[in-house]
Amino acid sequence: KIIGLVGCGNIGSEVAKIAKSLEMNVIVYDPFLSAERIESLDAEKSSLDEVLKYSDFVSLHLPLMKNTKNIIDLNQIKKMKKTSYLVNAARGGLINENDLFKALKNKLISGAALDVFENEPKPQIKLLMQSNVSLTPHIGAATNEAQDRVGKELADKIVSYFN
Repeated sequence: KIIGLVGCGNIGSEVAKIAKSLEMNVIVYDPFLSAERIESLDAEKSSLDEVLKYSDFVSLHLPLMKNTKNIIDLNQIKKMKKTSYLVNAARGGLINENDLFKALKNKLISGAALDVFENEPKPQIKLLMQSNVSLTPHIGAATNEAQDRVGKELADKIVSYFN
């Protein structure tokens, strides 16, 4: 299987490592990541179109900015294989949810998994009603480890302020 990563910062890099341990081929679209860094992950640098065209799983790992809002819309989804899956655990708004609904309803892709939504914390009911989508709450920062890191960061900032 091929996993395509759209964005490959800290989290995307960890996903790449896990995918490699599952003997998946990894292709990456990230215009800011060096070819050397992608190679160090045993991945292949690709265009966004190539990631969409060849991947069995497309996983988004981008910040939500003006140029990434709705980076995945119906035109992009149509480039994907009908057997592929779209995963967004990064930021709501990266996927046009109305277009995703149309794609899922018309079986343009096999499925999607989201834990972030355009209007958080409530996903659109029509998405929720699709049998080929998995929706979960975004709780990445609710782990003990994440809470410890946030606490340490806050303490460091307070100390820095008073220094």
